[in-house]
Amino acid sequence: MYDENVFVLCDAHPWMTFDEAWLLLKWSYEKNKSQDGYVGRNTFLTLMNIDFGIYQRQDEAWLRKRIDEAKKKFNYNG
Repeated sequence: MYDENVFVLCDAHPWMTFDEAWLLLKWSYEKNKSQDGYVGRNTFLTLMNIDFGIYQRQDEAWLRKRIDEAKKKFNYNG
């Protein structure tokens, strides 16, 4: 799922692991997928891109909180 975007996040945040970046994008997907059928595929992709841009710009503390929340949501123990 969006492996290229995962690598871009890892480049933007060298401390972030591939798994952590993947979890952020998975969280974004789960959050926005309900919009896919309601407003259309293009809006869904736009929402995903907005989240991706936010993840690229945010600081480490903010991202670590989101990563921790995503780990809990998806029962990730890695």
